[in-house]
Amino acid sequence: MKKYDFNQVIDRKNTFSFKWDNVSYGDKNMLPMPVADMDFPVAEEILAAIDQITKHEILGYSIVPESLQIAAQKKIAKDYGWETELAWQVWIPGIVPGITAACAAFSTPDDGILTAIPVYHPFHLVAGWLGHPLHTFPMIEEAGRWTYDFVAFENALKKGPKVFLFCNPHNPGGTVFSTDEIARIKALCHQYDCKIISDEIHADLIIDSNVKHRCIQSEISFFATSKAYNTAGLGGAVAIIPDAATRLAFQKKTFGFFPMLSRHSIEVMLATYAMPSNWLDSLLPYLRSNHTLLISRMNQLPGISMLPLEATYLAWIGFDSQMHGDFQKRLFDAGLHVLRGDQFLGGDFVRLNFACPEVQLLKAIDIIESVVYATR
Repeated sequence: MKKYDFNQVIDRKNTFSFKWDNVSYGDKNMLPMPVADMDFPVAEEILAAIDQITKHEILGYSIVPESLQIAAQKKIAKDYGWETELAWQVWIPGIVPGITAACAAFSTPDDGILTAIPVYHPFHLVAGWLGHPLHTFPMIEEAGRWTYDFVAFENALKKGPKVFLFCNPHNPGGTVFSTDEIARIKALCHQYDCKIISDEIHADLIIDSNVKHRCIQSEISFFATSKAYNTAGLGGAVAIIPDAATRLAFQKKTFGFFPMLSRHSIEVMLATYAMPSNWLDSLLPYLRSNHTLLISRMNQLPGISMLPLEATYLAWIGFDSQMHGDFQKRLFDAGLHVLRGDQFLGGDFVRLNFACPEVQLLKAIDIIESVVYATR
């Protein structure tokens, strides 16, 4: 089996990269670590699938084959412990449009949408897109990890939202919710008649090898291979919706809005489901090494803090704003682009993507350290 070289630095500039060719950089020599895609080459099986399409020379409309449905079903059962039925599947171009469709189907301007904060920004932006109220409650630090303030969660549910958007593993906190936490979430949402819409796209990106991803098995659960296999630009995801009436209501909000999946996305998803484990077996230790390097260096800096991640490759780094001011802007001016905590409704934090060659991460750490010590 091929061994993957994640130390390889690939020039992504001038490739229409949302991450590397951001117009806000101008002529600045920027090291970008904002958006969640990896700076690693994809698996050889994925490249072979794309080559096969190119050789065929036709790019027409495509249908989702039963082989893809079965592969997804087996993956969810084997790795996440959830036995599902093929009839529960709805294939969609991406999870963000899926979340928007779900909120359009099941929330209204009278009741609204609930999510924990900080959170991946479409989870709170969707309320504005639809003109529905947004209800939030805070995550808290407990025993060295981010989890829910369950008292605040119940108080928010009492306000009557009909949709709860659940991110597991959590972006940006990196939490993999435990069996007990999931049971509490389900019980509270059931008590207050609030549908759970879950995004489980980071399920394979486990940093803490002592934890295991657990599906919440909600009314609508979204899965995709694109984060773990670095194919985010191709799209493709599946919604698992056990109840037929819920499934139809969701689908009605997609008609005329969602395109068919492309052959590229279908073939690549088939390849990711079929390929051996050596891609993830190589990737995860590399991400864990980068995580260890980053957290050890961050927690040595004055006014900087970072909790260990249980999953994802997205570091959530806190800073003392009285000491460091507008830290995100200062890093940007120094040549490092990370996302501002406010984007996630998270205050004095920045989010940094460490799915990159170690040499790039070391450069980012050097920039952070230079900005931190420039304030002393």
